[in-house]
Amino acid sequence: MASQWRFPSGISRDSSSVSGRHSQPCDVLTTEDCSGSDGENDAPRDDADLNMPSSWIAALTKPNAFATWTRLITAAERAKNLPACRRAYDAFLMQYPLSHIYWRKYAEIVQQLGSSEETEKIFNRAVKSNPLNGTLWTSYIMHVKNSMDMTLPKSLEKLDGVFKNAVDAVGMEFYSDGLWNLYIEWEIKRDNLKSATALFDRVLCIPTQQYQLHFKRFKEFVSTHSPLDILDREEQEWIHSKLQIESDSDPIAAEDSPSGDVVESLADSDLDTIRKHIINTREQLHLLNEAEVKKRIVFEEAIKCRYFSSSPLKIKQLQNWRKYLDFEISQGHQERIVILFERCLMTCALYEEFWLAYARYMEGHSVEVTRSVFERACRIHLPVNVNLHLHWAVFEEKHGNVDSARAVLCNLESVMPGLAMVRLKRVSLERRHGNLQGAERLLKEAVQMSAGTELVVFYAVKLARLLLKLQRDPEKAREVIIEALQKHPDNIRLYLCLLEIDISRDAANDVVLCVEQALKSNLNDEAKRYLSHRRLEFLEDYGCSITSLLSACAEHQTLLKEQEDLKRKADNGEKDDKNKKNKTESSAPSAPTLTPPVKDSQDNVVPGISSPPVAAVVNSGPKVIYLSSTAAPKPPRPAYPRTPVPTPRPYFRPPPRPHAPPQFVPGPPFGRARGPVFYRPAYPMGGFPAPAPPPPPPYYNYGPGFQNFGQYNGPLPWHYNRFNPPF
Repeated sequence: MASQWRFPSGISRDSSSVSGRHSQPCDVLTTEDCSGSDGENDAPRDDADLNMPSSWIAALTKPNAFATWTRLITAAERAKNLPACRRAYDAFLMQYPLSHIYWRKYAEIVQQLGSSEETEKIFNRAVKSNPLNGTLWTSYIMHVKNSMDMTLPKSLEKLDGVFKNAVDAVGMEFYSDGLWNLYIEWEIKRDNLKSATALFDRVLCIPTQQYQLHFKRFKEFVSTHSPLDILDREEQEWIHSKLQIESDSDPIAAEDSPSGDVVESLADSDLDTIRKHIINTREQLHLLNEAEVKKRIVFEEAIKCRYFSSSPLKIKQLQNWRKYLDFEISQGHQERIVILFERCLMTCALYEEFWLAYARYMEGHSVEVTRSVFERACRIHLPVNVNLHLHWAVFEEKHGNVDSARAVLCNLESVMPGLAMVRLKRVSLERRHGNLQGAERLLKEAVQMSAGTELVVFYAVKLARLLLKLQRDPEKAREVIIEALQKHPDNIRLYLCLLEIDISRDAANDVVLCVEQALKSNLNDEAKRYLSHRRLEFLEDYGCSITSLLSACAEHQTLLKEQEDLKRKADNGEKDDKNKKNKTESSAPSAPTLTPPVKDSQDNVVPGISSPPVAAVVNSGPKVIYLSSTAAPKPPRPAYPRTPVPTPRPYFRPPPRPHAPPQFVPGPPFGRARGPVFYRPAYPMGGFPAPAPPPPPPYYNYGPGFQNFGQYNGPLPWHYNRFNPPF
């Protein structure tokens, strides 16, 4: 069953041919033929033709924009030019082959302006691109029935083949009831009752939306036709032998008798018994199918979009598909799993996670089907998705198809040039299979193509490490880095790579020269300190001259001291700036100190004694200027905001009971129901006065001694004991 999903329309079976649709020339995607002027200009033109070139340019400029293609198709339809419509629809459906509505519109336009043979070819392409779309299959069947003479055996054979292909492709789908009903009605109309019974047997075992209606129609079918006409010879003999066993007759007689005698021995009285037996046998299948439907009905009802849509799906829809797929995989029925994956991809064709999940599942069952899944995803629906292409290349390399993996990566880089990840994947592929010359060539091409950008340093380091580690050619690797340093003299990665190469060569002089060149560059202080420290370690471990070691140590200490001095000056400069700013803000204009005289108790000035300086208030503003030599006092610190303590709620005292007139006393209370108070007469029929009312109950407050004191934090009236209410 899964083999029919391998290669849809437009996909070659040659696994080595992996060039995508964007890298192949396409005659329909040209602006020269936009107006449809290819020698067939008999169709009338209108103003819509003038918009065709602009529509084509917009569609070609933004091929992934669904709206631009729909505008192009609308313009082509208004022109009523069949060649123009054909080019527009072919280009659009190559980009979006799952748009079943446009396949039907395309067939209708060709039917109006063209021929039936061409319409049939379009329907054939449509069902190959959408094998799970029951609407397309139904339209295809109706076109064949209406366009061909059904009295001819060739036409009947053609229609039978279309019906069989349709039920084989869509029969397991949950919403395939319309197709099954159409096929069964066609067989009954042709008096192929046994074929109709076989179709009923198939559909009664498939979980569909109208499974109950199928069983009901089957019972009507059995009751209106003779069992001898709807059953084949094997089932007739089996039922007859079983009935004989149930009636305690000799079962061997049925086996020894010829097959024709069994049919003739069925009397009219046994037909009803046979019908009941047929229905009971199918009812068991119906019950099993009903259980399967109940398992899936929750997921099916959550599916809101069953066909392809260019707009993104909601998160709940994606989550429902993930859960549905996990459930179906846990059931273990492979044919249903494949059908569900295809249904999911018809809706979620623009989501790579479902393509990868489908490929991972099918990899354990069929390598060819998995390859076809990657082909459909990368060639048709997601041609510029890098992750899918990388997974496809890994899959091909894993199964020994190195040429296919190489072609996949090469095609991806031609579609999306400049991706470092793709170029490194190609280099790794060549390296893993021993083609070091090819890996070196790819890196050199990358260095040349990325000249003038930051990627040139990245590729130069990769190329140098390849030459150093794999080809064991440090001299060539050093030349690559030195050439890169001439264009980027202030890049720390190049100096580190050159230092690594010189250390691996055990060239002390080159190590010293490398570090000296780095210290003279415009690298930051941390990078210079690190390189100087690496030089010191190398000379101490592998150096042969104490003079060079001491010189390197002295230079390292000098470098550290200079950096510490610069850091100290920078810190001091910041502190000085802060102090100057504080002094400027706190300093006041110089003014003479006012010393008020000291007076005695009689307001006479005491000579020779002066009081402490006081502040003079300037009336020019609310600002206070202190006229003394001492610093102005700091403003008082604001008090720390204290959290307000909530005041305890007052004790709730219930209102007193209403007092009745002397001739009435309160009657029995009705719980705590609100409403008027009911009274009864004070003197009953006996003439005796009513007893005095009982004293009022004590007031109830709450406190630690009461029950559930911690729960009395709610609103009133929960401040009294709820287990002993006062009323």
